[in-house]
Amino acid sequence: MQVEMKFSEKFLSVKFKGNGVKYEIGVCILTGNIVWIHGPIRAGLNDISVARQAFISFLHEGEMAVADRGYPGEDEHIKTPLLYHFLSREEMAMAGTARARHENVNGRFKFFKVLVKPFRHSLAKHSACFRAVAVITQLNINHGSPMFEVEYRDEGRR
Repeated sequence: MQVEMKFSEKFLSVKFKGNGVKYEIGVCILTGNIVWIHGPIRAGLNDISVARQAFISFLHEGEMAVADRGYPGEDEHIKTPLLYHFLSREEMAMAGTARARHENVNGRFKFFKVLVKPFRHSLAKHSACFRAVAVITQLNINHGSPMFEVEYRDEGRR
């Protein structure tokens, strides 16, 4: 998300060709509910660095997340497509479906232009707007447009 502010290299986003911030969103594999929001985070920070600073420490022992290829190097905590050679075809399909549902949630966030247009207010207000969008999105999931079902079993293999 592009945020209009005084130029700062630490918020530089090559993707946006200017300042920007990003957020981390966690979606429960079993329910499809939004269970984690973290941010705003400076746009130049990579995904795995953000995960190491934030959600990995909140995982219970033996609990894992499923993520895309932007999260390498945390094999004890995050299943990525890079680990799929350890999984059966059925497990690969389940992980792919879980990631697809998460992308569907991301798409619902993008409906709100606060996430793609230049934002001309403070980071605190941007954070409040983002969280409001998360609440509206979750209410929509609960009361109007539920997420598609995902069958997911994890036998504890890595």
